Amino acid sequence: MLNRRSRVLAAAASSVSLLSLSLGSVVGTSAPAQAATVTNPFPTHVTYKVGVMPSASQSVRDAAVETEYNSWKATYLVKGCASNEYYVSTKGDGDAPNNGTVSEAQGYGMNIVPLMAGYDASAQTEFAGLWQLVKDHEDADGLMQWQLDGKTCKYTDTGTPDGATDGDLDIGYGLILADEQWGGYTADAQAWLASFYAHDVAPDGHLKAEDDGPNTDTRPSDSMFDHLRAFVAYDPAHDWTKVLQRQEAVFTEFTNGSSPTAGLLSDFVVASNTTSPKPAPANYQEDQPDNIVGYNSIRVPWHLGTDALENGSSVASVEYGLAKEESACLNTLSGGNPANVQPHIKLTCANDNVSNDTQAEEAGDSVGPSAMASGNQAWTDAIWKQMGTNPFGDTYYGETIKMIVYIVMAGDYWNPASTSTAPSNDFSVSDSPASASVAAGGSATSTVSTAVTSGSAQTVALTTSGAPSGVTVSLSPASVTAGSSSTLTAKTTTATAAGSYPITVTGTAASGTHTVTYTLTVTTSGSGAKAYEAEATTNTFTGTARAVVCSTCSAGSRVGYIGKSGNTLTVNGITESVAGSYSLQIAYVNPASGSESATVTVDGVASNVTAASTGTGAPGTITITVKLNAGSSNTIEFSNPSARAFDVDKITV
Repeated sequence: MLNRRSRVLAAAASSVSLLSLSLGSVVGTSAPAQAATVTNPFPTHVTYKVGVMPSASQSVRDAAVETEYNSWKATYLVKGCASNEYYVSTKGDGDAPNNGTVSEAQGYGMNIVPLMAGYDASAQTEFAGLWQLVKDHEDADGLMQWQLDGKTCKYTDTGTPDGATDGDLDIGYGLILADEQWGGYTADAQAWLASFYAHDVAPDGHLKAEDDGPNTDTRPSDSMFDHLRAFVAYDPAHDWTKVLQRQEAVFTEFTNGSSPTAGLLSDFVVASNTTSPKPAPANYQEDQPDNIVGYNSIRVPWHLGTDALENGSSVASVEYGLAKEESACLNTLSGGNPANVQPHIKLTCANDNVSNDTQAEEAGDSVGPSAMASGNQAWTDAIWKQMGTNPFGDTYYGETIKMIVYIVMAGDYWNPASTSTAPSNDFSVSDSPASASVAAGGSATSTVSTAVTSGSAQTVALTTSGAPSGVTVSLSPASVTAGSSSTLTAKTTTATAAGSYPITVTGTAASGTHTVTYTLTVTTSGSGAKAYEAEATTNTFTGTARAVVCSTCSAGSRVGYIGKSGNTLTVNGITESVAGSYSLQIAYVNPASGSESATVTVDGVASNVTAASTGTGAPGTITITVKLNAGSSNTIEFSNPSARAFDVDKITV
């Protein structure tokens, strides 16, 4: 995999002298002649659905893109290795030996060149050469070998040649752009997407970090959400909606847990196949910190903002929300100066101040689309102004990212999924959590969410299948408008057999069906239900709460005087072998004539429970469902901050 830490030393070296290119020749520096008619000639102006544009006029923005393209093409677009091939050189950054290419660079080029067709008369020939080099250097999975030597044009990393998700995804999108621009790439695009789906998509739908990597990690900067939406429209043979909604879920779950106010994502994320993704260890893939924002995730606001601009705050609601959060964080952190955006940011929105590596133009440039989507005019204009410079002498990586961001910010980034016809209606289905574990007799719930992925909202009927004997599954409501959610409830009986059961949730609308899987694991407790006496000496009593004599109670006592400020009972040592949902039965006494309430807090999660009067007779019982962790550290607290609570005899789990 690409080691971006080498950019620091490479950038320093490039300030003295850029290495010459070995096999191949750099494309000429003169402005390209006007091209023959193409479907979407540059500049093809688009109107974005949210946000603001840079204050510069459209003609000034177009001219800035053309100037940058002339420079980028003259410096980094190389004719070679073979006479019918082109590649994007990593000149100045050291990402491949002898200024060779990487699949990331090749993918960027295959996006840039078709977007500039109409201004560049040679774009069609150049794109064909870029694609030819990819075809001539495929790995065993039919994807691009990620790193090629600039002299030998051979794979140069150790081990068996493999690919990188970001480059392969951009290559697929580039083929769609070319097919829309000139035609003739339909079969190539669909074959490439089939290979990508087979090897870079994990079983649950999230994007793997590499085609031969594990199914447990992802790299957030690979999540080019606008590309995935184009794949949905272009390749109906594969469930790209599943990929789109799973990546959105990973982003939401990760930021909720690890960056709830800043919306930042670390360079690599592990446990991506669970509902609790988390930052990878610091040295997970590369020798820069992988557990914070680094040279990979500085690209995330570019991708989030681009998708929000193209698809709006409803269709791209996750991306729009995170784009605003990340833009606000980086604007505040940099004092509104994009040159002060560091390439290493902690998930708490603080500079990491990595030694000798606190400046990178691409760190600030990449925020541009998110600044636009968030509607911050001053921040957008500051980034646009920086784009016209190269304050730190950035080379391949910074200048190539700038090239694409320039096209987006200028309003020239057309969408191949919507240029010919209006998008058809479609939707996605997701569940959170996607799995649960319960003891036999317990129940579990999950939120089934739908979203509009293209077109307009439609009515979605929700059904389930696959529940075993002894498990009842319901959905409320059973029909929603795309964009709304439903609650799935799975109930078991004490006779339900232990096991893991995949339950399929199907959403059906006029446009078709989509499914998502909810996995219910049913366990049995080795000793059956467990009773815990409230007055046990292992429990904790605060304030006036204490044991009192009770001839009708299970052990001759109960705990009373609970409630009002500081008077609580905590039952300690609740033990279960498996985490999950359990039935909690509370045996209580309420001698009052009316009902009494208690706040029942289970491992920090509070519920209000109301108990009817028992008079002076035997204790009554109330049963609620609670979630417990595996082990013996679970606690259940009874309190009421403002009134007397009912007395507790015992609890049974």
